[in-house]
Amino acid sequence: MKRFLKFLIISIIIVVSAFGVFSVSSQYRMNTLGSNVSWSVAYKNCNGAEAFDKDENRNTYIAFDNSIKVIKENGLEENLIQDKTLKIENMIFYNNKLYFISKSELYSYGLNNKALKVLLDNIPCEGKYLDRNLIIKNSNLLLSIGSATNSGIASCDSNYSPDKIPYDRSSMDIILNGANYGDEKTGAFMPYGNSSQEGQKIKAQNLANASVYEINLNNNKSVLYASGLRNITGWDFDDKGDLIGIIGGMENVGERPVAMDSDYLYKIDKGKWYGWPDFSGGDPINSPRFKGEKLVAPLIANPPNKIVAGPIYKYTEAGTMRYLAIDKEGKILDKDTKIYYDSKQNIITSLSSNYIISDLLKLKDKSEIKGIKYYEGDVYILDSGLGCIYKMQANNLKFQFKLPMQVWIFVGVMLAILVSLIIYKLQRKRKIKR
Repeated sequence: MKRFLKFLIISIIIVVSAFGVFSVSSQYRMNTLGSNVSWSVAYKNCNGAEAFDKDENRNTYIAFDNSIKVIKENGLEENLIQDKTLKIENMIFYNNKLYFISKSELYSYGLNNKALKVLLDNIPCEGKYLDRNLIIKNSNLLLSIGSATNSGIASCDSNYSPDKIPYDRSSMDIILNGANYGDEKTGAFMPYGNSSQEGQKIKAQNLANASVYEINLNNNKSVLYASGLRNITGWDFDDKGDLIGIIGGMENVGERPVAMDSDYLYKIDKGKWYGWPDFSGGDPINSPRFKGEKLVAPLIANPPNKIVAGPIYKYTEAGTMRYLAIDKEGKILDKDTKIYYDSKQNIITSLSSNYIISDLLKLKDKSEIKGIKYYEGDVYILDSGLGCIYKMQANNLKFQFKLPMQVWIFVGVMLAILVSLIIYKLQRKRKIKR
């Protein structure tokens, strides 16, 4: 009887342990929507993370609000930076250094000498649409700065006092048409409540909104790379080395609402002006396409050009597409497939080079995606809400027999109990024979 109780207790422990493992693993579980991909949890303990990147040695760097840690290839973790004055927004690894944005400053952190330096300051850091991103191109650092406003006009915002409402800085010298909006008659590129005059000149700022800057990492000098891009919510390079970005469209809100706009996929070239706030998706703002209650008038009297580049692809609505990783080699999906996050549907989605959209992964309601990166044939997805980094890879098995995890756990538990009972009975028979 004692042996039977012993086996029974062991069986119960097995059952509890098995379901404990299942409950932990199901915390991160996603539904696979595409039969050609699979996923796994690459890293945990990422709750509240803001950004991540990997180096050539497969070490993973994870940035939080005011700290950065590294998960080494062998699985060991190490804290690199801890500073409560920081508010980290984006981070990348390059040439044995980490580069990240915090508030109005761009920092570098040397992994060898542990030196933390400010490379740029006075970067615009306020505004509802102010996405800021980093990427390396030809050994230079590209910094994108989104717009502070929806469509160029500062609007009343309960998050700010009237004298602190963010407004846009211009990246070029412009002349205004003199259009003013709202009860306070606010003009373009001006503080809330300040009216503009026809012919009024606005001077270019060193670091402005709706722009991309190229930073020489040898001398920290910055130059304007591209402008007129409302906000870049994600970018990556394709197989040809072209810089591809998701550009957020204007919304039907605020003092200068824009109807029927959408998000776009753009090839971003050096030296180009892409038209914001007087163009979107290659179309002028006074096009009937954007008409709500009335046509929207342009703000700039002297645009750099009257025709601007159109997008590679136009999505169906504005404000939903974020983060971007491109399968440059075609190791997961077709070559140059764009993988991004659809925040409205809460899914990871892809756009093929033939412009075919496919849903890949359905996320949990608690998920909060903070980044997607392509690295050595796999795609990594930072889920700050659930606190993990997913690894998405190709599903190359031609035949797979899949059962739900609950079924496999149940089968395993039952087999363990059955084996235990068989052993008990055999031992009992031997004892009786003796």
